[in-house]
Amino acid sequence: MVKICNEMDTQSKLDICSFKSWYKKFEKITIPSICIHIPKDVLEYFRDELVILPKECYTSIVEEDSEWDNEINEDNTPEYPEFSNNIRNAIKELDGSVFLKTNWHCPKDAFWITAGQTLKVKDIIDAYQLIKASSIIKRDLNFWYLDNQNNQSTRDFYLILRKWMDIHPGTEFRCFVRNNKLIAISPRDWPQFHKHIIQQKHEIVNDILSLFKEKIQYQFPLDDYCFDVVRQRKDNVILLDFSTFEENFTDALAFDWEFLKSEEIIAEENEAGLPEFRYLNSDCGIQPHSRNNYAIPQDIIDMFNPQNSDTRSNLTDLLAARVQEEMELQNRES
Repeated sequence: MVKICNEMDTQSKLDICSFKSWYKKFEKITIPSICIHIPKDVLEYFRDELVILPKECYTSIVEEDSEWDNEINEDNTPEYPEFSNNIRNAIKELDGSVFLKTNWHCPKDAFWITAGQTLKVKDIIDAYQLIKASSIIKRDLNFWYLDNQNNQSTRDFYLILRKWMDIHPGTEFRCFVRNNKLIAISPRDWPQFHKHIIQQKHEIVNDILSLFKEKIQYQFPLDDYCFDVVRQRKDNVILLDFSTFEENFTDALAFDWEFLKSEEIIAEENEAGLPEFRYLNSDCGIQPHSRNNYAIPQDIIDMFNPQNSDTRSNLTDLLAARVQEEMELQNRES
């Protein structure tokens, strides 16, 4: 395998950590996924701030309501039948529920927009809603990490659909690699307390270290990088993602970047032969959580205000229809 020197620009490192770049090589140790190329016209639609969903999202509603049919046919609602069909087929192939992301990030800031307030995608409506409502996704698709616009016209963007997997937040871990050595491990759900981590701390480190040495070490093109895993039970660790070993792009969680880049941690790792594993060893009560940083934006709340009915887009109508549909389903089940 050809190793790539770490003395490279940030853009190149990010490209290496892009999901499409590594998935095939590590497919056997990660979650089944499908990469869908985003055509130029769809890419421009995703970049646009106007929140209007494509015509394909209204198919089920149109079938039941002729008034919707007339409305949609008369306006300039965009349509991307081939791309939407690719999403439908991928969801079906991945057993009906998927986790969505771009080359680099998921729309974690937009979970509030779906009927169940979750990142689980069951149809194209969920997919388009999450993408259009996410500032994180827009930054990805607008080259948020670049200082210049070089090569923008030739870069390929992908929508990644991953088979849905129910993951307990206390089973996810971020791993930090320097000079091809695993030097540190942190819970992803930092700074939350999880009792099982204390009880299984040695097994957690050993299982992650085994996966790293057997399947990842010297196989990934960079010498310094981070990777995320989920360990749901003993001897079962699944790779989730790669990211750059840089503070501007990767959260250090239980660590700080000054320490991760210091010689101190290298000395500790060499002496013990094990990565440093940090976690909360006692319940400190309610801790701040990054998910709480994301909520329904005020302008969306205002759009549902009856006094501002003239400003509603077709997204609000669709959301109302989906909420009603969810309520009817719950009533039938109760």
